[in-house]
Amino acid sequence: MLLSVLLLVGFQQFASGVPVAQQDPAPSDVDHGELLRVGGSSYPRLVRLQHSGEANGRVLASMTTYVDRAGFAVIYESRDDGATFQQLGEIRDPEGADEKGMCCSTLYELPQQVGDMPAGTLLWAGTAGIGADSEQRHSSIRVWRSDDQGRTWSFLSTIVQAPVGPGVWEPEFTVSARGELVAFYSDDGDPLHDQKMVQVRSTDGRNWTDLRDTVKNDEFTVRPGMAGVRQLPDGTYVMVYEVCNYDPVHICTVWMRTSQDGWDFGDPYDLGTEILSETGGQPLGTPTITWAPGPGPNGRLLLAYQMLANDNGGWAPGNGRTLMVNDNPSNLARGWREIPSPVQISYNQGSVCRNFSPTLLPTLDGRSVIHTTTDFEKAIGGPCEVYYATGPIDPGTAATAHDVQPIDPRPGR
Repeated sequence: MLLSVLLLVGFQQFASGVPVAQQDPAPSDVDHGELLRVGGSSYPRLVRLQHSGEANGRVLASMTTYVDRAGFAVIYESRDDGATFQQLGEIRDPEGADEKGMCCSTLYELPQQVGDMPAGTLLWAGTAGIGADSEQRHSSIRVWRSDDQGRTWSFLSTIVQAPVGPGVWEPEFTVSARGELVAFYSDDGDPLHDQKMVQVRSTDGRNWTDLRDTVKNDEFTVRPGMAGVRQLPDGTYVMVYEVCNYDPVHICTVWMRTSQDGWDFGDPYDLGTEILSETGGQPLGTPTITWAPGPGPNGRLLLAYQMLANDNGGWAPGNGRTLMVNDNPSNLARGWREIPSPVQISYNQGSVCRNFSPTLLPTLDGRSVIHTTTDFEKAIGGPCEVYYATGPIDPGTAATAHDVQPIDPRPGR
């Protein structure tokens, strides 16, 4: 979904399928939420350690940043369930240095052994070599590994090296039912498609094979991208993604599909099921999901996204202020309800920064959600920064021990 590269005070940030001007017309409008770090941040991701022994329960956050002409990742840790964060480590990929840049990253804890990597191994992947000149771009998706809960990192492999010009973006991991590490990403390189989503797999995290299309459309300008995958307790894999330039009313709608094995997600030409809230809210752009315990055996799914529109167009009242919850993931075609988002952004009409690629994670008791998203830290000229806050999944309802189940480690993060 990445269409252009903008330089914001030395910090590289990327435009979405939403057409935006070079300058955002309003200053920071974070009405609720705390600044997670200072120095420019994008693509925040959250993981709770569940397969790391004594470290289990800690929350890790990753972000990409840009300092001294280099793009790189920063890793933060919370030992108080998302109340506070402290920097833990960095990933200084040489392919992101010297203005080559890094973006669009993901963070994943292996739920089981893959190759020589035991359960609990952390993987980080992002796009390197993004460049400010799209015609000279030489991008790749590179994977780094940590064996000490995020303190130190070593290079593992390159998932894909794109030719000069096209980009490869937004990796996402899962482990299939066969125990293979699967990587999904967005690809601009097919001459028949402005962008499509593809996937590869690996038995060791080093060698990637079986490239196949995941989602695509015959209309050249339609751009599926930004996959997010979670596994339910019954073993079903759920994927969410955006599809830009398909709906004549909404620029980047949010869709989903399921898989029984984590590899076969069906016909790539089938766009899947579009997500709408029970009250007609239309989530737009940069979706991510997380699993949380809930009243049913499959728990519940929580969805974050960039913008919220009315079904027939125009901004919905909850734009910049909502998440969505599905309490019955066995029927994902309906049942999505809007809840207040912990981080609240009052001005949110499509931007390279505002509420771009948010992420979320349930608290240990499963009753609340930790939410991170981005906005400008100050008026025009300030960097894009990550904000965070925690809020209830069931606002106004006093949860009891019977309302939720213990967090199931099978979703993997």
